Order: sequence, then C-alpha cells, then structure tokens
Amino acid sequence: MKFSVRKQIRFHHCDPAGIVFYPQYFYLLHETQEDFLAHIGHPEYELIACGVGVPIVDLKTEFLGMCRYGDEIDISLGLSRIGNASIGMHYEIHSCSSPPDKGQVLKLIATTVVVCSEIPHGKVRPIPDGLRAALQPYLDITKEDKP
Repeated sequence: MKFSVRKQIRFHHCDPAGIVFYPQYFYLLHETQEDFLAHIGHPEYELIACGVGVPIVDLKTEFLGMCRYGDEIDISLGLSRIGNASIGMHYEIHSCSSPPDKGQVLKLIATTVVVCSEIPHGKVRPIPDGLRAALQPYLDITKEDKP
C-alpha cells in the first residue's frame, strides 16, 4: 500500500523562472513524511516529544521533469524496507497539471533511509513496536533495497 498526498506548487517553491528550485523538492518530501507519520497515528512532533527522531541518513533523487508554479502534484510514499532501526522510503512525484490527454506525468523519484534515534543524543535505537506495526501495511517487498 502507498500513502499519497496532493499538493500545489507555490511561489516560494520556485526560482525566478517559475520552476521548482531543486532544494524545495526536499522540503516537499519531508512534508510528505510528516503527513504519512501523522496518517498512521505517529505524528513526528509526538515522536520527538517522546525522545524519538527519524532523521534521514541517505537520500537519492532522480529528477525526471520540471514542475512549475501553480502545478498540482501527487506525492506517493511507500516503504521498501523496515529494519531493526532503519526504514527505507520510496517517493514519486507526479504532475497532475499535464495536458489531460497525457494523464499524470512522473517528475521525480527519490529513495531515502531514515534511522530511528534517541533525541537529543542521536544514538540509534530500535523502531518502537507501535510504530513498526503501523508501518507494516505500507511495506512493498517489490521495492526491497538491494545492496
């Protein structure tokens, strides 16, 4: 199963040409991670309040096309791996604002690994059982990380 959220490209995402400035995609991906964690009942702010962080330790991105000011996009998030302390995430951004005959167009693919850690020390810790159970339905074994 995948989690999906629709967002609109806003002025602050763009460079002077009206095209999304690439670092802004990383804000959009993190917002999606926060939306996902809230959706599964473990908002990131509550995890942090309990001393648990999920920082990104690896990020790979493939930019496939431009998004522009005013575009609507769908961002999907699925899990490729749930380890003892790490979670592999797979994102896709599709533009919904393409000409109607083209449907949604894939604009970006990203994979991340987040590691469950203690706040404020950053020491790696196992994923809490409740969070692990909530993540499980989103695991897509066809996206399994390969060494």
